[in-house]
Amino acid sequence: MRQGQKLTRLSKKKKKEKLLEFLRETSGIVAYACEKSGISRVTYYNWYKEDPIFAAKADDIQELQIDFAEASLLKKIKSEDTTAIIFYLKTKGKDRGYTERKEVTGIDGKSIAISKEIDFSNLTDEELTTIGKLLEKSKNEQG
Repeated sequence: MRQGQKLTRLSKKKKKEKLLEFLRETSGIVAYACEKSGISRVTYYNWYKEDPIFAAKADDIQELQIDFAEASLLKKIKSEDTTAIIFYLKTKGKDRGYTERKEVTGIDGKSIAISKEIDFSNLTDEELTTIGKLLEKSKNEQG
């Protein structure tokens, strides 16, 4: 079958098989696979949504592409490519502190409860006096 040749005379099952074949050939890029097969992207996504077997096969192709990219990244790391090493550590080494930001959550991943009320009852007189002076100073600087 020539590139771009329409699959109009094939059964729906065969069209899906050919589209998956083109998806493999195009490294999982849906737009290119659809262009090669003459099947619209809308049709691809409808099949993906409606046919769990088709979706699983398409997902497998995508996973293979991720595996390929990871293997390429590891080759770069082995050749001591600094950028590749930093990227890997920022994505896979977060739990070891290799991150530019840390996301903090409450118990079981829920939001952290923040109260607008401040409890001053446990502060000493000296601490309360210091806070009062700081507030007064801040007020004078703003006004």
